[in-house]
Amino acid sequence: MVTIIEKKALYDNIMQKAKRIGEAAELEVMEAERNGTISQRIADIIREEEIHRLILPKEFGYPQLDWRTFVDMVSTVGYYNLSAAWLTYFFSVHNAWVCYYPKHIRDEVINQGGFVADVFAPVGKVEPVEGGYLISGKYNFVSGINYCDWVGVGAMMKFEDSDKPERVGILLKVKDLEIVKNWDPLGLRGTGSNTIIVDKVFVEPDKILRFNKIIEKSQPSYEDFDENYLYYNTPFYPGFYVGFAAMAIGGAQRVIEEFRKHTVGRVRFSGVKENESPTSQRVLSELTLEFISAKCLLDEYIKMMETDKGGPYEGAKYKAIRAKIIDKCTNIGVKALLTLGGHALLKGHPVELFTRDLIAIGTHITSLYEDGILGYGRHLFGIETNIQG
Repeated sequence: MVTIIEKKALYDNIMQKAKRIGEAAELEVMEAERNGTISQRIADIIREEEIHRLILPKEFGYPQLDWRTFVDMVSTVGYYNLSAAWLTYFFSVHNAWVCYYPKHIRDEVINQGGFVADVFAPVGKVEPVEGGYLISGKYNFVSGINYCDWVGVGAMMKFEDSDKPERVGILLKVKDLEIVKNWDPLGLRGTGSNTIIVDKVFVEPDKILRFNKIIEKSQPSYEDFDENYLYYNTPFYPGFYVGFAAMAIGGAQRVIEEFRKHTVGRVRFSGVKENESPTSQRVLSELTLEFISAKCLLDEYIKMMETDKGGPYEGAKYKAIRAKIIDKCTNIGVKALLTLGGHALLKGHPVELFTRDLIAIGTHITSLYEDGILGYGRHLFGIETNIQG
């Protein structure tokens, strides 16, 4: 009973943190739209609430969340503002891959306390030099980089124990890079996902993370690790990507509530109240059932992560479920917008804002619907897909 009460108290506390971040970001939504980033104030609130420390190993002294609490936290922020949810998710989850580095590097990054960004597209050039490597490359879509002290970048490297190049993550300090503030997208405008330029930055060999090793084994290579740590007990990539579906759920919930609210006050030219119109009644029913379906899929996803425990898993299934959730949530936004009519299209209308942001979530490489569905179909027929989640 004590454990249940303690877990509920922690859950409630985390949801209050999420609500504070979301409500603050919602008040500044149009400013973030204009500036292409959340404000320093919102970044400070995320830091004050120690969101970036919530899924660290317990040895660091912070509450280690379970998947349900983590997902609901991201969804709660997403209900108020999807750009803030995107960064709340990233600033917390990015410490997870840091925990796979040797302890002295992991401890340096975490104890320094800064936010961590990443962009693992393997576009970097790696040049061997005495004592390490020089890294160069231009990386786009680096979310939250305006407020980060560290960033992980991607490249392909060949190692002596492998017969072919493999994708790696390379840890760098942001102060050693150039930030190009060029973020000007359709949606998720507040994420500040700018470009960075890395020009022959020196890096030691132990700051290079081999993702293949994590895929083979969810636990780190060093000894005496926290065996109860969230990411050491689930397939890494499904856990790393779950937040995209979580924030979409929060955004879709908000769209449905906005649809209901704006429909109640509408009257057609004929004098019929819109909430008495069979059209809007059917649409609200359809949107609500789609939302329930998306939530059920997310529950299944969480159950799979809790069951797989870092052993063999169906990566294609995870990706398809996540893509389906996001597709359902995006369609909720589009359907609501098209049904509400022209007034909902005006810049700054909640349904207009959330629909654009939901579309943007769906364009992330890990969320692409056609890729996810095709990959799972191939998997079901026994065809190798190499999808990691």
